[in-house]
Amino acid sequence: MIRQVDQANIESVRKVVVVSQLGDTFIGSLTATTVFGNSSYKVDVGDWQVDEKLAASAVDAINQSEKLNASMLASSAKLPELLKAAAARNADTLLVVTPAGNSNQPEFWPGYGFSRRTLFMMDRSCIYSLFVTTAYNVKSGKEMGIAWSFPKWESIPCDQATDLVWKDSFEKYSVNEKELIRKAVITSVTKNARTSLQGLGLLP
Repeated sequence: MIRQVDQANIESVRKVVVVSQLGDTFIGSLTATTVFGNSSYKVDVGDWQVDEKLAASAVDAINQSEKLNASMLASSAKLPELLKAAAARNADTLLVVTPAGNSNQPEFWPGYGFSRRTLFMMDRSCIYSLFVTTAYNVKSGKEMGIAWSFPKWESIPCDQATDLVWKDSFEKYSVNEKELIRKAVITSVTKNARTSLQGLGLLP
């Protein structure tokens, strides 16, 4: 799922508003050899401020360009309201980050989390984030482009959590382990936000 913004539209982009709507849910998932071994859990991690940190990193990356000016908007509103808010800031482009699944690698749930995959002799665990960034023309409301949080034709990038063992409950992790997971998630979403901006053609 990738469609770079047309060059003509790229040239018209000047003022950008970034909205991240990944949400506050951390997902732990185990995909086993058979469905009977599968396991998962979800936990609220609103205090991690994942959306705020992702949007801030995207804004910082965009603002490195001499031609572009970006600001972040914290909102869970639907697209029409987001477009109105962007227009109120005199922005010409709206970027919306949303969770998205990938049918080629279904073991990774949309959003972000700690995934473990076991298959016969294989056992892989990693922290990941999976989303798309969609660019909209604020005036027309039309989609200009869309890009995954990982490079085209490549696998979903993981931060291999070699020092952490996947557990079937978030509460089984120690305070220090939870902090390591939080840091890995923030690293993943901020790194992948830049990748999606490159996929849109907004960054080199």
